[in-house]
Amino acid sequence: MAEEIDLTLPHDDQTERAVLGSIFLDPSVSDVVLNILKPDDFFNQKHRIIYEAILELIEEGKEIDPLILINHLDAKGKLEKIGGKNYIALIGNDAAPPNVVETLAQQLKEKAIARNLILVAKNIIEKSKKIRDVNQLIEEAETQIFQLNEDRTVTLYYDIKDVIKETLHIINELSKKETIITGIPSGFYDIDRLTTGFHPGDLIIIAARPAMGKTSFALSILHNISVLEKRPAAFFSLEMSKEQIAMRLLSLETRIKLKDIRSGFLSPEKLQKLTEKAAEISKSPLFIDDTASISILDLRAKARRLKREKDIQLIVVDYLQLMRSHRRTENRQQEVAEISRGLKALAKELNIPVISLAQLSRQAEMRADKRPQLADLRESGCLTGDTLVVDAETGKLHKIKDMVGKQFYTLSMDENFKIKKSFVSKVFYSGKKKVYLLKTRSGREIKASANHPFYKLDGWYRLDQLKIGDKIATARKINTDYQDKLSDEEIILIAHLLGDGYILPKQPYHYTSQDLENIKIVAKTAKKLFGIDPKIVQQKNWYHVYLPSPYRLTHNKKHPITYWFDKLGIKRVRSYEKEIPSSIFSLSKDKLSLFIKHLWATDGSITYRKSKGKDQISIYYSTTSKKFAHQLQHLLLKFGIISVIRKNQKDNYRPNYNVYIYGKNNQKIFLNEIGCFGARGKHVNKILDILNEKSENPNIDTIPKETWRYIDKLRDISWREFSKKIGMSYCGTSLFKNSVSRKRLLKIANILNVAFLYKLANSDLFWDEIIEIEELGVEDVYDMTVEDTHNFVANDIVVHNSIEQDADLVMFIHRPEYYKKNPTPEEEGLAEIIIAKQRNGPTGVVNLAFIKEITRFENLAKTTSPIVEEKETEPHDTIESEFSDNLDFLNEEDIAEI
Repeated sequence: MAEEIDLTLPHDDQTERAVLGSIFLDPSVSDVVLNILKPDDFFNQKHRIIYEAILELIEEGKEIDPLILINHLDAKGKLEKIGGKNYIALIGNDAAPPNVVETLAQQLKEKAIARNLILVAKNIIEKSKKIRDVNQLIEEAETQIFQLNEDRTVTLYYDIKDVIKETLHIINELSKKETIITGIPSGFYDIDRLTTGFHPGDLIIIAARPAMGKTSFALSILHNISVLEKRPAAFFSLEMSKEQIAMRLLSLETRIKLKDIRSGFLSPEKLQKLTEKAAEISKSPLFIDDTASISILDLRAKARRLKREKDIQLIVVDYLQLMRSHRRTENRQQEVAEISRGLKALAKELNIPVISLAQLSRQAEMRADKRPQLADLRESGCLTGDTLVVDAETGKLHKIKDMVGKQFYTLSMDENFKIKKSFVSKVFYSGKKKVYLLKTRSGREIKASANHPFYKLDGWYRLDQLKIGDKIATARKINTDYQDKLSDEEIILIAHLLGDGYILPKQPYHYTSQDLENIKIVAKTAKKLFGIDPKIVQQKNWYHVYLPSPYRLTHNKKHPITYWFDKLGIKRVRSYEKEIPSSIFSLSKDKLSLFIKHLWATDGSITYRKSKGKDQISIYYSTTSKKFAHQLQHLLLKFGIISVIRKNQKDNYRPNYNVYIYGKNNQKIFLNEIGCFGARGKHVNKILDILNEKSENPNIDTIPKETWRYIDKLRDISWREFSKKIGMSYCGTSLFKNSVSRKRLLKIANILNVAFLYKLANSDLFWDEIIEIEELGVEDVYDMTVEDTHNFVANDIVVHNSIEQDADLVMFIHRPEYYKKNPTPEEEGLAEIIIAKQRNGPTGVVNLAFIKEITRFENLAKTTSPIVEEKETEPHDTIESEFSDNLDFLNEEDIAEI
């Protein structure tokens, strides 16, 4: 279908040519343009293709030259689409001077935003006519407008000189205070000493088991902040009514027992006191909303209004799990994660602290001391330590347990169902949990706790909510950075020795093959790399090439291949223990193709035969090492090749793990981009000719059948008419039993014009069927925090991460007396506030007094005054003097400003 272009939309063809031409004229301006424009910001389709090609050349580290660009477009089959090489010359003639490029790029960005705003408005109008869910429409509209605003914002960099100057201003202002508190004080001195107060933009989680006093603690904080300090604050109570909240505040303020206030049996003196204190509380800038089961969308709208009209400085939500998402979903796991992210976004948007109470599961009470830990708050569950995650900057795989305490980039799924590079801010140990082994039809495996979420088409599901036959998201293709540190000769020799080499301690090093070409290439590379004089021996229809050391071996002098293997981390083991070394995972696609091409020449198979009049093509690699098979399956994903591991065992022999490549498209990619060295490679062209004549089996890589339910809600014509439009015969409700091919889904997306379906049809996900879930035992488990997407790829399966990552400060309430029949005098009335996480400060435990009759938390008696000390500096004039004496890198005007 040709793209329809609405020429009435804002655009400027000449400016687009001028910006592109300026990159030809002076490639250095590309950095300026790249920081402002995306390909979709170009209205003209030709210009969009050219700009995409420029980005590809930059990514490949090539020069931006008209001739190189023409060759690149030609190789991609796109040169004719942009009007040939003459159009490139025309653009070069229209180049703008470098000094105006940034201004022109900003103009194009503004026109792109204006166009998108028009399209969003049209989309909202159309959907409004046939909307079934108004809340969903509002959310979609808000999201789309917000995205436009995000696109409008260009990320800037700042000179460190300017950053230091501004930071010193802040430090100087803070130094003039008589307290170390830089945020909003909680009123609890020891807590404020650790946290320096609640800070703007922070999400604070206060979590506990039921009856620990979550609401009482939150109201004690609000009493200190709003009633005593007169700071405007909002309290969203999803559990208690506004009257119950008021009674608790009165009890807090008057110290009259809560049960007496509730009963109304009060002496005249108490009633008088209550009336007086009620008048005082009434003057407090505290605003209460007791809407039950409020959605995050409604809460944000109300909070914005309160900030605008009352300038609130703090929000408290009681409590997280009682909130609901604005989206309708049966998946509570997904909802809680969404709400957590929404609260963090609200804190940042309003630039105020948001406190959310949260209820913990029973897991804490299973411990001997009953004290809660961060693992109790992490709704995501955990993975075993041997789970493999990708370092997206090197391509290497690492066990999650080896990454504890490290920050790195990994792979994750974005909102467009693409696998992208994402930052991991934290990897942590989560204790011991019972785990389960999940297996998929393609052969993937992962061990996780019962509550770890996996992604189905309609959202995140805990492992204990999944069943055999469910399809979960796995990686269909991956793309990582690379570090080519191996020569071609090294790659070739590694591939052959891993396949059919015998490199074992106290054994003569040799290689065996029926293919003389394999024998010759091993002999040649070994001689070139190590100066080895190979010896070839024929035994019937087999050949052996022995690789003796070129020098005499002694106790301190090893074989050169031994040194080489040690350097690369390759173990000298038997075939069933073999692994692919980490250096192979760091290779570029070209180098990796060379490795797999020669590896396939050892224990790979590429055959074709006639069966019932049809050509049957078989491509697989066989190994007795299970780990090797899974590593190879992962490497094939770098080419977008989906493979399946099948276990094959005969009698008492070791099992074989065959990595099969099924489907026309997968097989064509393999043969075109990788192929096979030696005798097996001679069949490649013949098989490609056969494949070109075959029709693709649409059932190899499909979208789950649940898609039809989604389509059913969107269509506005009968199923019979709809079936005719998409070119399939009408089959009634049986349609809902089958998955959807990508090709058909793309056609449906075009008809319905639904972005979600486009994304699914063009996704980087392979929907793999669960074939087994087996209970194992208790193991050490781990989890990761991924900041932008909140998920990551583990063992090539998409999994969720923890909800705790949204919080800047996490506090737990623990009252030891609650769990003891006979608490000690020291434990009576004692509440431990455990600061388990603080993004910008220390953790620790603070002891408070809890008076349960009035449900009030207080500072312990030994802490008698607010924090007004702990200044280690001299008076302010000395501070300013010290700043000035050490700012040689600033000029006089800068110092004067400070």
